[in-house]
Amino acid sequence: MTRNSARTPLAQAQADLYKSTVRLLRRRLRRLGVSPEDAREIVQHAFEIALPRWHEVQDASEGRRRAWIERITWHLGQNFLRLARHEYEELGHRGLARARAPGSDLDERANAARLVDAALSIMLDEERALFVAYFLEDMTLDELAQHYGVSRGKLFHRLAALARAARIRIGSPPR
Repeated sequence: MTRNSARTPLAQAQADLYKSTVRLLRRRLRRLGVSPEDAREIVQHAFEIALPRWHEVQDASEGRRRAWIERITWHLGQNFLRLARHEYEELGHRGLARARAPGSDLDERANAARLVDAALSIMLDEERALFVAYFLEDMTLDELAQHYGVSRGKLFHRLAALARAARIRIGSPPR
């Protein structure tokens, strides 16, 4: 008796769904900007969530099953990116926080001003306004995307590039 013949029809259907969708799901997550390692884990987690809920699509067609697992994976990917973005936002603020906060000491204020000026000096006016609004004035990506008329993804990538350039400029190691 082979390994596959020992499976129940239910387990075989689940295995077939995994085989037919795993590469597609990982590729779609990669297009969202998820790293290969994280994409692998998200797809695995999607199936861990989906299999106990198999009764929802047990009698459905193959196409509906694929759409079902794609939707679960999409939601997990979006949640992952939201969490990563919030983590990035917190860490992004720390980049400028490395410059000692202005205190009562005139030298501390001058040093902080030099670091901020150095970070902003390489940027164009529009880039500087975007950088300041996001990192210093705590505007959200949604607010900025609406103001500039671009997608959140494009805006996020532009901010990430500006943050990298600012970190390099002030001598902080890039992430």
